[in-house]
Amino acid sequence: MAAELRQHASPMYKADLAGVALKPQESRVIAAWLLGRHGAVDEESWLRLIYAENAIQVRGRSTLRRQANLLKARLGLVSPSLLAIIADGTYRETVHACLAAAIKHSRLLGDFLDIVVRREFKQGGRELDQYHWRIFLDECRLRDSNMGEWAPSSALRIRTTVMGILHEAGIVERGKPAIIKAPSYEDRVVRVLEQDQESWCLQCMRYHQ
Repeated sequence: MAAELRQHASPMYKADLAGVALKPQESRVIAAWLLGRHGAVDEESWLRLIYAENAIQVRGRSTLRRQANLLKARLGLVSPSLLAIIADGTYRETVHACLAAAIKHSRLLGDFLDIVVRREFKQGGRELDQYHWRIFLDECRLRDSNMGEWAPSSALRIRTTVMGILHEAGIVERGKPAIIKAPSYEDRVVRVLEQDQESWCLQCMRYHQ
């Protein structure tokens, strides 16, 4: 019975991140909906916002559904205070608050920051290339027996999304290899994360400490 439960357990590392980076403008819309600014926070108002109004302006119904649902799940994990920053903050505040939400939603992203980016930054090399990603995924499989094997194309798409997130958040400079920078986050976002006791998000974001 224990073996059967392990076999059907949800994986810690999921491949749903592919193609859905921070999406700050789209996240503003969904954060406002979660805060009740579009009326009742229910299925009817959600369907109207996403499909009838196409408020996040994504083409293709299947892509729209996947991206909207992932962003809703991601942003639904954070406090109203952080949602207010995403909805109303400056662009940098929104981006950094979205980064925190993405870390909270994706253990894969969080561990990449907390393990790989931290290690490379401390060692002083500060370069990230495909080798680091391949080794990281191998390490993830050792930590998570339910992760399974990902197709090379899926692993590449997820890496592209992760690196896009890091670039958008000001963590790396684009290039081959990408260069890790010392992080600089908006004070308002950090204060809210501290008030919300989001120690895991802050630990991942503070890879330089």
